[in-house]
Amino acid sequence: RLLQLQAACGLCLLSAGLSAAVLALAWRLPSTRRTDEDAVLAGCGAALAAAAAAAIFSAQGSLATPEEEMAPFGERSPAPIASHSSRRALELSERLAARGAKMYGAWWCSHCAGQKETLGAEAMGEGVFYVECSPDGAGAENERCVAAGVKGYPTWEVGGQLFPGEKDLSELEEMLSSAK
Repeated sequence: RLLQLQAACGLCLLSAGLSAAVLALAWRLPSTRRTDEDAVLAGCGAALAAAAAAAIFSAQGSLATPEEEMAPFGERSPAPIASHSSRRALELSERLAARGAKMYGAWWCSHCAGQKETLGAEAMGEGVFYVECSPDGAGAENERCVAAGVKGYPTWEVGGQLFPGEKDLSELEEMLSSAK
């Protein structure tokens, strides 16, 4: 489940409809033989799209900020983990905890969400130590992330070594084996 809509987005639906209409018109209309005519048509289309967007924006009144749009599950908190942990993921989370492993991430990071889904709710809730790096995230520990040298999300830390990127269970096991 990559996307779960909480409500219909009027701007999104209108934008998709306008895009489909422009595509249909472009598909059906023959191309002109002169590039300057094509440029004028493209410019008119862009101006029409900008005017339509401005009209829609003003008709909508106040819109959500980008941060509010990106946090549909609460105030700057990660999406809830939907998957359940496998036996292998639970055993792996125990090994990660025993080694003092940390997962650095951000509430808005899709790869962090994917990493959490790979491990499952139980493993993430009990064994994996998660550090929120986004300054505007719930329980943020941005200073800790900067001090650790985290450059992207998710990043795992095991034995003082950093392992960037989303990993499947086999890669996490290899990471534990190769860490000092």
